Amino acid sequence: MKKLTMLACLFAAVTSYAAIPQSITIESGNVRVRLDGKKRWNINKIEWKNRLFGIDEGGAHYGTAFQPQGSKFFIGSGHDESGVGEKFISLKIIVDGKEITPVGKNVIKGKKVRVEKISEITTLKVKSTFTIENDVLLETTELTAATPVKINFLYFFMHPWSTRFNKFHTIKTDGSKLDITFKSDNSFPNRDFVPAAAWYDTKSGLGVVSVIRNIKGQKKPMRFLWDRTSYRKDYLCDYAHSTFPAGNIVIYECKTRFFQQLDPKKWIADAEKLFQ
Repeated sequence: MKKLTMLACLFAAVTSYAAIPQSITIESGNVRVRLDGKKRWNINKIEWKNRLFGIDEGGAHYGTAFQPQGSKFFIGSGHDESGVGEKFISLKIIVDGKEITPVGKNVIKGKKVRVEKISEITTLKVKSTFTIENDVLLETTELTAATPVKINFLYFFMHPWSTRFNKFHTIKTDGSKLDITFKSDNSFPNRDFVPAAAWYDTKSGLGVVSVIRNIKGQKKPMRFLWDRTSYRKDYLCDYAHSTFPAGNIVIYECKTRFFQQLDPKKWIADAEKLFQ
């Protein structure tokens, strides 16, 4: 009987997994995101007012990933290089307070859309949630571990912002300001933790602000900015070169807002208002 029950549960999980559309588009206000099965239904594209902000190339991953000690590969959220990827468990979509089932290529729209996803990356259990409301994208990642995990780098959030953005601005924890003009030179112009950061396109006036806070269990957060020819990647890193303890709970939140300021002399002031 126990074997039959286990087989029934496995069949139900496989059937549910197969029934989820391989591409899910979600809209709220001016914000549109896409989830893709090949990336385990993590966010894989972000648009605002029909303009591309977060890119959707094959190697441009969002979500959560980590590099185990002793390995040259990352695992999770689209990273399958090692042969061990992210194990998808469940997906729930709630639109204006009502749970819905995604069907085909239908676009899911609502004033408030919430997506809840559970997955596993080896022994790490990942609860990732995002909500779109009032043109704000709010993401939360909660990590726990069944057994201790030895980590080189662990990324709670990854956002590959478009190369349309040629300027970056942030305020460091000591109050000093950092301004960068992107060069697409594969450098890391920032590795310090900064709670709020902004990207700006001087040509279109489009900008995006991302604010991160720890809700529970931080160790030593860092924020990596990778300036590449394919994207301006933003990583929230914590528990680098350490062991993630069994039973530990770590929760981070990332709030993203979008804006447009056609006057390049005023965009930093607009961004700093959104920092708050």
